[in-house]
Amino acid sequence: MEQIIEFPDVLELVEQHKLPREIYAPDGTLLFKPYDPVIESPLIANRKSWRLFANYTVDPNDDEVVQINTTGQLIRIKHDADVDEMMGYIRKVHPGATVEEAISFVLQRVVEDTGEFKDDDEFGAYTLTLYLILAYLIHYGVLILVK
Repeated sequence: MEQIIEFPDVLELVEQHKLPREIYAPDGTLLFKPYDPVIESPLIANRKSWRLFANYTVDPNDDEVVQINTTGQLIRIKHDADVDEMMGYIRKVHPGATVEEAISFVLQRVVEDTGEFKDDDEFGAYTLTLYLILAYLIHYGVLILVK
């Protein structure tokens, strides 16, 4: 049986200060620089033009395991509302969505489910977390980024 790679818990990485200095796509494209001003991260700077496509098939025997279509690699992604929502949106609702559309979709769902954010700091922190999740989904090949 092929080795299954564990998709990280992004919030845990943030809390434990274990984020890398830079996050790259499999093709070498720089996606995100967690410790620099956010606008310097290409994923944010190009959010209106870069498009996203699903690159995985869900294991019929274990819905936490996906197989990357381009490499065959197996990845275990533990259920997380934000990760599931983003993957489902890009795969089922809007293939080819821009980065901004994918982030906005999740933000809208959160506001509908829990109400408005209490302030700009809470909104900014949550949005930044969504961008990190998206960067990791691309980094692991679950989503393909088209510039």
